[in-house]
Amino acid sequence: MRILRAITALSTKNPRVRAGAVVAPLGLALTAGLAATPAWAASSGDVYSTNRGAEGWYYYGSERVYATDLKRDGYGAVTQVFADDGRRLLVSLKDTGVGNGSSWKTPTLFEGYHKIRACVYKTGHKPTKCGPMTRWYVG
Repeated sequence: MRILRAITALSTKNPRVRAGAVVAPLGLALTAGLAATPAWAASSGDVYSTNRGAEGWYYYGSERVYATDLKRDGYGAVTQVFADDGRRLLVSLKDTGVGNGSSWKTPTLFEGYHKIRACVYKTGHKPTKCGPMTRWYVG
């Protein structure tokens, strides 16, 4: 508060200081606002199937959706991305084989909210043991 009063006192005498007194706090406010925005805002975070046999996520930096099979249990992993309404499936990605890393693809996702979940599946069957849908924003 003392600094602000000193700047205000100086700014009445010198027009350059007056401009700096306005611009500097504005710059700090903008910087603080950007720093407060989480870096992961466009990434979904990790999601898991209910049995923890599958993991999925969307990463904004690479714009990829990932699926990882975590257990040697005869099931594969599938990551599903839905529109925000939770009904329209936009992307489905499967991964089989524990220990071979993750599978990924680069879909075109529109700006806005989406939902993602991870499930396990057996070939020829629908996904099962799906974890809850997690909502996130793609910017």
